[in-house]
Amino acid sequence: MFGTPVSMSLDAYSRGTGGALVRNDPLVMVTEIKRQLVTAIGAIISDRGLTQGRAAALMGVSQPRISDAVRGKVEKFTIDALVEMLARAGCRTGVLVSREDMAG
Repeated sequence: MFGTPVSMSLDAYSRGTGGALVRNDPLVMVTEIKRQLVTAIGAIISDRGLTQGRAAALMGVSQPRISDAVRGKVEKFTIDALVEMLARAGCRTGVLVSREDMAG
């Protein structure tokens, strides 16, 4: 089992019109979440000393899918698929949502 919890947080920014930083761009946030999930998958593989083939069997995907994850090709995955891979590896994932009220 992957016993050590991994804490990840997200504060996404992207460049808007004129190069100004725009906070909480949805596309940037989704990409960052995927990046963090594939990082966790890579850590599991490394920590457990798994080959990509064994990791694929464990996570219920093909070896090329594991290769894509290890190489950080987040555009090839949905968040759902990554969470399912982690669940099959015995990991629990969670979501923390924070809100900034605009009224002040």
